[in-house]
Amino acid sequence: MKITTAVKTSMITVALGVAFMLPATARAQSDMSPDEFAFSAPQTTAAQSAAAQFAKADFEGKVSLPYNVKCGSKNLKAGRYSLSVKAEEGARVVTINNGSGESVNIHMREVLTNRWTSQSALLVGKSSEGRRLEAVYVEGLNAMLYPETNPNGSHARTEQLPIS
Repeated sequence: MKITTAVKTSMITVALGVAFMLPATARAQSDMSPDEFAFSAPQTTAAQSAAAQFAKADFEGKVSLPYNVKCGSKNLKAGRYSLSVKAEEGARVVTINNGSGESVNIHMREVLTNRWTSQSALLVGKSSEGRRLEAVYVEGLNAMLYPETNPNGSHARTEQLPIS
């Protein structure tokens, strides 16, 4: 019986020794209702988060026009163009640039859509007056952008020019 008592006593001693060697947890004192925390991220307002959402939604791509296309008041000649979509004052602005410094800015209205096509595309309508920009589909935004100068759109036959 003395051996079991000695074994129990030595086991308890070893367990207590290990427990005392473990680091003690520290708890800091805090206010009842703090206004700010030292290690927390700054809070954003709704306006800041909306602006950040539009800033993240910018889009850039390249498109090849196989023929002349009328965009707003300008005529774009056949060729390779860069295209960007930016948010300005709650609306979208599509900028089409030919690379030599000449660019066209078109104010667009945004219509959210379900998946319309497999990739971003420039929609060009063909009529008796020629071809003109009807809309821009941006896959990353899942939105169709229509020129503000063409509110009703036309019922002309449209072609898709992929944006890469």
